[in-house]
Amino acid sequence: MKHLKIILTVIIVLFVIASVYSFFNISGQEIKFVDKLLEAKSVTVIVMNEDGDERAEYNLDITQIEQFKKLIEENSYTRRISSTIVGVLPDKRYTIFANWNDGGQKHLQISLIGGEYIQILGEYGSHYHKINNPDFENQLISILGAEI
Repeated sequence: MKHLKIILTVIIVLFVIASVYSFFNISGQEIKFVDKLLEAKSVTVIVMNEDGDERAEYNLDITQIEQFKKLIEENSYTRRISSTIVGVLPDKRYTIFANWNDGGQKHLQISLIGGEYIQILGEYGSHYHKINNPDFENQLISILGAEI
């Protein structure tokens, strides 16, 4: 009976740890509509300075959309409960809009602060979450094929 209590306690503790981990870890494959990016009518990336001035706008072709989809899906993100970001923020901001040709029923808007934070409007409390890939921004710039 004593061993059964210990085993049951260990199972409950492991379940709680797994639940907390799955809550705070967001897989790129969980993001709504990312799997349908290739069906989008257009995918646009807007690059802005830290003060919000637009620097450049890129309309992605099908190859770039495939690469961007892969970048988002193959990375993971750590959920942040707070909407406040503390620290020195990168000077570049990216906003990605994906539009489908179905009367506006599907849309995807992703906002990035450098390669450090991601926000998917309408999902995960619309807070910025930590990107778990330190090379994310360089990979995005490579996909855009531009000097930013």
